[in-house]
Amino acid sequence: MVGDGTTTVVLLAGEFMKEAKQFIEDGVHPQNLIRSYRTACQLAIEKIKELAVSIEGKSLTEKKSLLAKCAATTLSSKLIGGEKEFFASMVVDSVIAIGNDDRLIQVDISLHAALTL
Repeated sequence: MVGDGTTTVVLLAGEFMKEAKQFIEDGVHPQNLIRSYRTACQLAIEKIKELAVSIEGKSLTEKKSLLAKCAATTLSSKLIGGEKEFFASMVVDSVIAIGNDDRLIQVDISLHAALTL
């Protein structure tokens, strides 16, 4: 199960540091490692954009469904994980109630980024 990402970020950062240690001990300059991590980040962002799901041209029902899936993923924390579908639906309904279609697209992009990372 995927949570809200905080533990994942800490574990991932720790793994990056663990992997970098041997390179540093072998004399690789830290700036070269940083440059390599930035290149890897750009490649990851390109891949995310390639895999992104567009909501343009989708009906409101389809948009709500995609947003609910994204929201449910970001709500999979230890606190409310058991009720994530309920809260995801509430979030999507709230976004739709207060915003126009442009805002819906912006929220989808943010939630999709959270989902794919």
